[in-house]
Amino acid sequence: MERKYKIPPVVYINFVLVFVLLVAIFFPEIRASFRKILASPKPISASKQSQAIQIQNSFRNVYKEAQAFVVSIRTKKTEMIFHPYAFGESREDRVSSIGSGFIIDERGFVVTNYHVIKNAEIIEIIMPDGRIFPARYVGSHERADIALLKIPSNDRFKPALLGNSDEIEVGDWAVAVGSPYGLEKTFTVGVVSAKSREDLDETGQTHIQTDTAINPGSSGGPLLNIYGEVIGINRMIRSSSGASAGIGFAIPINYAKKVLRQIEQNVGQNIRPATLGVMATTPLPDHRKSLGIPPEAIGVLVYDIEPNSSADRGGLRRYDFILAANGMTVRHINDLREQVGLVGLGGVLRLKILRDTQEMELLIPLVEVIYKKGS
Repeated sequence: MERKYKIPPVVYINFVLVFVLLVAIFFPEIRASFRKILASPKPISASKQSQAIQIQNSFRNVYKEAQAFVVSIRTKKTEMIFHPYAFGESREDRVSSIGSGFIIDERGFVVTNYHVIKNAEIIEIIMPDGRIFPARYVGSHERADIALLKIPSNDRFKPALLGNSDEIEVGDWAVAVGSPYGLEKTFTVGVVSAKSREDLDETGQTHIQTDTAINPGSSGGPLLNIYGEVIGINRMIRSSSGASAGIGFAIPINYAKKVLRQIEQNVGQNIRPATLGVMATTPLPDHRKSLGIPPEAIGVLVYDIEPNSSADRGGLRRYDFILAANGMTVRHINDLREQVGLVGLGGVLRLKILRDTQEMELLIPLVEVIYKKGS
């Protein structure tokens, strides 16, 4: 009796699977149809949300770009810890804190806030891929609150692209990436709330105000525009609780560029705050006429000088009309203050002045003034 051969069911199943696979490869429109059939329906169709999806994709693009150059800064320093339940008892302990930073050069130079690394005994840079490097201190500018670090490696790193903070407008998108409360690669979105906020603290420098969520640990991280360019360095918040209240401030990147050039010229040093020791203002028309200052001349008039100050020692006099500082036109007192801050203690301020209708130049060393008691 002849035995009939029977094909196993598994063979049929394999044929079907191969057929489906070939259809999926050579007929992508069929594949897309299958995907739609299998996908769960959305409450609102993509066609109705096209504009929102475009914005969402824009933010995704910024994050993908930023996560390659944003780093975390971990510092450790020894502090005296007081026992809360034993009066007078204390012990030394090493305390860790975390901030943010970003790479500005493929060789591994990293920018952060000075207050993030101030008094630190150990500084570590935590890379986006999780690697940890002991940071090398390059220099800092105390008043500007900016520090420059170096990753000790011969690797090449992806740097951030620095934008033009002079071009921003109120209402522009503003994106922050950093490590608030130690949560690395946190991405928050808001807008530029105000430009050129001045006199927020003792530095007197201008800031970008934003409602982008900035919290402890975000300091030193970048504030980005919608193109993924750095427009500011996140620095501080204004809040009664210590957490984000929608009022954050960043150092404009154009000002930071000037500070970084000063740091590069003073490697290994912390540029300390300096004062010129003058009181100056924009002169009234009567003052211009009596002092021989041309009506079209731009500058500030010195009306008082602090005794023994840098200005006093450097030869500046009352009623000198300051036209420029370090080659920059002085339009108001904040311009002069900015140049003094950039140069810092121990530097030399170059002033172009008008004295008795004659233009002249003064080189004024910015010195530390120590006042004796009773003087």
